[in-house]
Amino acid sequence: MTINKLILSISLFICWNSLIAQEINFQKEENKIISLAKVILEAENDSLKTDANHKLKNLFIRVLNMKKSYLHEFSKMAHISILQPKDKKFKIITWFTQYKNGNTTYSGIIQSCNKRGKKCTLYILEDHSSLSSKDVNNIINIDTWYGCLYYDLIMTKIEKKVYYTLLGWDGNDGNTTKKIIEVLNFNEKNKPYFGANIFNNNQNRILIQYSSDYPVSLQYDQELEYIVFDHLEPIDEISIGNFNLYAPNLSYDILKKSKLGWELEQNIYLNNRK
Repeated sequence: MTINKLILSISLFICWNSLIAQEINFQKEENKIISLAKVILEAENDSLKTDANHKLKNLFIRVLNMKKSYLHEFSKMAHISILQPKDKKFKIITWFTQYKNGNTTYSGIIQSCNKRGKKCTLYILEDHSSLSSKDVNNIINIDTWYGCLYYDLIMTKIEKKVYYTLLGWDGNDGNTTKKIIEVLNFNEKNKPYFGANIFNNNQNRILIQYSSDYPVSLQYDQELEYIVFDHLEPIDEISIGNFNLYAPNLSYDILKKSKLGWELEQNIYLNNRK
Protein backbone atom coordinates (compact mmCIF):
# COMPACT_ATOMS: atom_id res chain seq x y z
CA MET A 1 0.00 0.00 0.00
CA THR A 2 1.37 3.39 -0.99
CA ILE A 3 1.69 6.24 1.50
CA ASN A 4 -1.12 8.18 -0.22
CA LYS A 5 -3.50 5.21 -0.05
CA LEU A 6 -2.60 4.65 3.59
CA ILE A 7 -3.30 8.28 4.45
CA LEU A 8 -6.61 8.10 2.57
CA SER A 9 -7.62 4.91 4.40
CA ILE A 10 -6.78 6.43 7.80
CA SER A 11 -8.70 9.60 6.94
CA LEU A 12 -11.77 7.61 5.87
CA PHE A 13 -11.57 5.50 9.04
CA ILE A 14 -11.40 8.59 11.26
CA CYS A 15 -14.27 10.21 9.38
CA TRP A 16 -16.42 7.06 9.66
CA ASN A 17 -15.80 6.76 13.39
CA SER A 18 -16.59 10.43 13.84
CA LEU A 19 -19.93 9.99 12.08
CA ILE A 20 -20.80 6.97 14.22
CA ALA A 21 -19.90 8.84 17.42
CA GLN A 22 -21.98 11.81 16.33
CA GLU A 23 -25.01 9.61 15.62
CA ILE A 24 -24.63 7.95 19.02
CA ASN A 25 -24.65 11.43 20.63
CA PHE A 26 -27.81 12.33 18.72
CA GLN A 27 -29.44 9.11 19.89
CA LYS A 28 -28.55 9.80 23.52
CA GLU A 29 -30.07 13.27 23.30
CA GLU A 30 -33.13 11.89 21.55
CA ASN A 31 -33.66 9.41 24.39
CA LYS A 32 -33.64 12.34 26.82
CA ILE A 33 -36.22 14.12 24.65
CA ILE A 34 -38.47 11.04 24.71
CA SER A 35 -38.14 10.82 28.49
CA LEU A 36 -39.11 14.48 29.01
CA ALA A 37 -42.00 14.17 26.56
CA LYS A 38 -43.34 11.29 28.62
CA VAL A 39 -43.23 13.44 31.77
CA ILE A 40 -45.18 16.20 29.97
CA LEU A 41 -47.87 13.69 29.04
CA GLU A 42 -48.07 11.67 32.25
CA ALA A 43 -46.96 13.87 35.17
CA GLU A 44 -49.41 14.00 38.07
CA ASN A 45 -49.25 17.77 38.59
CA ASP A 46 -48.90 20.86 36.43
CA SER A 47 -45.64 22.07 37.99
CA LEU A 48 -43.87 18.89 36.88
CA LYS A 49 -45.26 19.33 33.37
CA THR A 50 -44.15 22.96 33.24
CA ASP A 51 -40.66 22.07 34.45
CA ALA A 52 -40.35 19.22 31.93
CA ASN A 53 -41.55 21.50 29.13
CA HIS A 54 -38.90 24.10 29.99
CA LYS A 55 -36.18 21.42 30.04
CA LEU A 56 -37.43 19.95 26.77
CA LYS A 57 -37.22 23.30 25.01
CA ASN A 58 -33.64 23.88 26.22
CA LEU A 59 -32.66 20.36 25.22
CA PHE A 60 -34.04 20.82 21.71
CA ILE A 61 -32.11 24.08 21.39
CA ARG A 62 -28.90 22.31 22.41
CA VAL A 63 -29.47 19.41 20.01
CA LEU A 64 -30.39 21.63 17.07
CA ASN A 65 -27.21 23.64 17.61
CA MET A 66 -25.12 20.48 17.18
CA LYS A 67 -23.27 20.09 13.90
CA LYS A 68 -25.26 18.35 11.15
CA SER A 69 -28.38 18.20 13.31
CA TYR A 70 -30.38 19.19 10.22
CA LEU A 71 -29.50 15.75 8.77
CA HIS A 72 -30.63 13.76 11.80
CA GLU A 73 -33.99 12.08 11.38
CA PHE A 74 -35.71 12.04 14.73
CA SER A 75 -37.89 9.12 15.73
CA LYS A 76 -41.66 9.53 15.88
CA MET A 77 -42.80 10.71 19.30
CA ALA A 78 -46.20 10.68 20.98
CA HIS A 79 -47.04 14.38 21.01
CA ILE A 80 -44.00 15.99 19.37
CA SER A 81 -44.14 16.72 15.65
CA ILE A 82 -40.90 17.17 13.67
CA LEU A 83 -41.41 18.13 10.04
CA GLN A 84 -38.82 18.80 7.34
CA PRO A 85 -39.51 19.50 3.64
CA LYS A 86 -37.77 17.71 0.78
CA ASP A 87 -35.43 20.64 0.15
CA LYS A 88 -34.13 20.40 3.77
CA LYS A 89 -34.45 24.18 4.15
CA PHE A 90 -35.74 23.90 7.71
CA LYS A 91 -37.13 21.75 10.46
CA ILE A 92 -40.24 22.83 12.35
CA ILE A 93 -40.80 21.18 15.71
CA THR A 94 -44.03 21.67 17.66
CA TRP A 95 -45.47 20.06 20.78
CA PHE A 96 -48.15 20.69 23.39
CA THR A 97 -48.56 20.62 27.16
CA GLN A 98 -52.03 19.82 28.47
CA TYR A 99 -52.83 20.88 32.03
CA LYS A 100 -55.26 19.51 34.60
CA ASN A 101 -57.80 22.29 34.01
CA GLY A 102 -58.04 21.29 30.33
CA ASN A 103 -55.95 24.19 29.01
CA THR A 104 -53.35 23.38 26.36
CA THR A 105 -50.24 25.40 25.56
CA TYR A 106 -47.97 24.96 22.57
CA SER A 107 -44.25 25.35 21.99
CA GLY A 108 -42.13 25.20 18.87
CA ILE A 109 -38.78 25.75 17.22
CA ILE A 110 -37.90 26.44 13.59
CA GLN A 111 -34.39 25.51 12.52
CA SER A 112 -33.67 27.36 9.27
CA CYS A 113 -30.54 26.32 7.34
CA ASN A 114 -28.68 27.29 4.20
CA LYS A 115 -28.48 24.85 1.29
CA ARG A 116 -25.57 22.85 2.72
CA GLY A 117 -26.83 23.01 6.27
CA LYS A 118 -23.56 24.50 7.51
CA LYS A 119 -25.24 27.61 8.84
CA CYS A 120 -28.49 27.27 10.77
CA THR A 121 -30.56 29.73 12.79
CA LEU A 122 -33.08 28.82 15.47
CA TYR A 123 -36.39 30.65 15.90
CA ILE A 124 -38.34 29.95 19.10
CA LEU A 125 -42.13 29.76 18.87
CA GLU A 126 -44.11 30.71 21.97
CA ASP A 127 -47.88 30.38 22.36
CA HIS A 128 -48.83 34.09 22.48
CA SER A 129 -52.41 34.29 21.27
CA SER A 130 -55.46 32.39 20.05
CA LEU A 131 -56.19 32.20 16.33
CA SER A 132 -59.69 33.39 15.38
CA SER A 133 -61.65 34.05 12.20
CA LYS A 134 -60.51 37.71 12.22
CA ASP A 135 -56.90 36.51 11.73
CA VAL A 136 -57.38 34.56 8.48
CA ASN A 137 -56.07 37.45 6.36
CA ASN A 138 -53.21 38.50 8.66
CA ILE A 139 -49.50 37.92 8.24
CA ILE A 140 -48.31 36.48 11.56
CA ASN A 141 -44.67 36.76 12.56
CA ILE A 142 -42.92 34.31 14.85
CA ASP A 143 -43.13 36.72 17.80
CA THR A 144 -46.95 36.61 17.79
CA TRP A 145 -47.45 32.91 17.02
CA TYR A 146 -50.87 31.57 18.00
CA GLY A 147 -49.78 28.07 19.01
CA CYS A 148 -50.75 24.70 17.54
CA LEU A 149 -49.34 21.30 16.67
CA TYR A 150 -48.38 21.03 12.99
CA TYR A 151 -48.63 17.41 11.86
CA ASP A 152 -48.12 17.55 8.08
CA LEU A 153 -46.16 19.66 5.60
CA ILE A 154 -46.74 20.05 1.85
CA MET A 155 -44.07 21.73 -0.27
CA THR A 156 -45.38 23.46 -3.41
CA LYS A 157 -43.99 25.78 -6.07
CA ILE A 158 -46.20 28.62 -7.28
CA GLU A 159 -44.92 30.98 -9.97
CA LYS A 160 -41.31 29.90 -9.28
CA LYS A 161 -41.61 30.55 -5.52
CA VAL A 162 -41.63 27.71 -2.98
CA TYR A 163 -44.32 27.66 -0.29
CA TYR A 164 -44.69 25.30 2.66
CA THR A 165 -48.28 24.48 3.60
CA LEU A 166 -48.78 23.18 7.14
CA LEU A 167 -51.71 21.24 8.58
CA GLY A 168 -52.21 21.92 12.27
CA TRP A 169 -54.34 20.99 15.28
CA ASP A 170 -55.33 23.11 18.29
CA GLY A 171 -57.32 21.52 21.13
CA ASN A 172 -58.48 25.06 21.98
CA ASP A 173 -60.76 25.26 25.05
CA GLY A 174 -62.19 21.74 25.26
CA ASN A 175 -65.56 22.88 23.91
CA THR A 176 -64.27 23.61 20.42
CA THR A 177 -61.33 22.29 18.43
CA LYS A 178 -59.45 23.98 15.60
CA LYS A 179 -57.76 22.61 12.50
CA ILE A 180 -55.54 25.04 10.62
CA ILE A 181 -54.24 25.15 7.05
CA GLU A 182 -51.25 27.46 7.33
CA VAL A 183 -48.45 28.64 5.03
CA LEU A 184 -44.88 29.03 6.26
CA ASN A 185 -42.87 31.57 4.34
CA PHE A 186 -39.42 33.21 4.50
CA ASN A 187 -38.65 36.87 3.88
CA GLU A 188 -35.64 38.36 2.07
CA LYS A 189 -33.56 37.99 5.25
CA ASN A 190 -34.58 34.32 5.49
CA LYS A 191 -36.70 34.96 8.60
CA PRO A 192 -39.85 32.81 8.82
CA TYR A 193 -43.39 34.12 9.05
CA PHE A 194 -46.87 32.65 8.68
CA GLY A 195 -49.48 33.39 6.02
CA ALA A 196 -49.65 33.75 2.23
CA ASN A 197 -52.41 34.62 -0.21
CA ILE A 198 -52.18 31.40 -2.23
CA PHE A 199 -55.81 30.36 -1.70
CA ASN A 200 -58.47 31.25 -4.25
CA ASN A 201 -60.73 32.54 -1.45
CA ASN A 202 -58.16 35.35 -0.92
CA GLN A 203 -57.28 34.29 2.63
CA ASN A 204 -53.79 33.86 4.04
CA ARG A 205 -54.79 30.70 5.89
CA ILE A 206 -57.86 28.55 6.49
CA LEU A 207 -59.27 28.08 9.98
CA ILE A 208 -61.63 25.18 10.69
CA GLN A 209 -63.38 25.45 14.07
CA TYR A 210 -65.95 23.00 15.37
CA SER A 211 -67.52 21.28 18.37
CA SER A 212 -65.09 18.97 20.20
CA ASP A 213 -67.91 16.41 20.38
CA TYR A 214 -67.28 15.51 16.73
CA PRO A 215 -64.20 14.09 14.98
CA VAL A 216 -63.12 16.18 11.98
CA SER A 217 -60.53 15.02 9.46
CA LEU A 218 -57.95 17.25 7.75
CA GLN A 219 -55.48 15.27 5.63
CA TYR A 220 -53.34 15.57 2.51
CA ASP A 221 -53.96 13.00 -0.23
CA GLN A 222 -50.58 12.56 -1.92
CA GLU A 223 -51.97 10.60 -4.86
CA LEU A 224 -54.61 13.20 -5.78
CA GLU A 225 -52.58 16.13 -4.43
CA TYR A 226 -55.65 17.33 -2.55
CA ILE A 227 -56.03 18.65 0.96
CA VAL A 228 -59.30 17.09 2.12
CA PHE A 229 -61.35 18.07 5.18
CA ASP A 230 -64.87 17.65 6.49
CA HIS A 231 -67.35 20.33 5.50
CA LEU A 232 -68.80 21.91 8.63
CA GLU A 233 -72.19 23.46 9.30
CA PRO A 234 -74.05 24.70 12.40
CA ILE A 235 -76.59 22.19 13.66
CA ASP A 236 -79.39 24.72 13.12
CA GLU A 237 -79.93 28.10 11.44
CA ILE A 238 -79.76 30.11 14.66
CA SER A 239 -76.30 28.74 15.56
CA ILE A 240 -74.34 30.38 12.73
CA GLY A 241 -71.06 31.65 14.20
CA ASN A 242 -71.41 29.56 17.37
CA PHE A 243 -68.63 27.03 16.75
CA ASN A 244 -69.65 25.02 19.81
CA LEU A 245 -72.47 23.75 17.58
CA TYR A 246 -70.59 23.17 14.31
CA ALA A 247 -70.40 19.58 13.03
CA PRO A 248 -69.56 17.67 9.81
CA ASN A 249 -72.40 17.31 7.29
CA LEU A 250 -70.96 14.16 5.60
CA SER A 251 -69.57 16.09 2.62
CA TYR A 252 -66.02 17.38 2.16
CA ASP A 253 -64.14 20.50 1.20
CA ILE A 254 -61.03 20.07 -0.90
CA LEU A 255 -58.06 22.22 -1.82
CA LYS A 256 -56.64 21.32 -5.22
CA LYS A 257 -53.14 22.23 -6.36
CA SER A 258 -52.97 24.64 -9.27
CA LYS A 259 -50.38 26.88 -10.88
CA LEU A 260 -51.77 29.80 -8.87
CA GLY A 261 -52.02 28.05 -5.51
CA TRP A 262 -54.75 26.13 -3.69
CA GLU A 263 -58.23 26.11 -5.24
CA LEU A 264 -61.05 25.56 -2.74
CA GLU A 265 -64.10 23.48 -3.65
CA GLN A 266 -66.83 22.98 -1.05
CA ASN A 267 -69.56 20.46 -0.28
CA ILE A 268 -68.05 17.69 -2.38
CA TYR A 269 -69.30 14.13 -1.99
CA LEU A 270 -66.10 12.23 -2.72
CA ASN A 271 -67.77 8.81 -3.05
CA ASN A 272 -69.63 10.14 -6.09
CA ARG A 273 -66.58 11.84 -7.53
CA LYS A 274 -64.67 10.09 -10.36
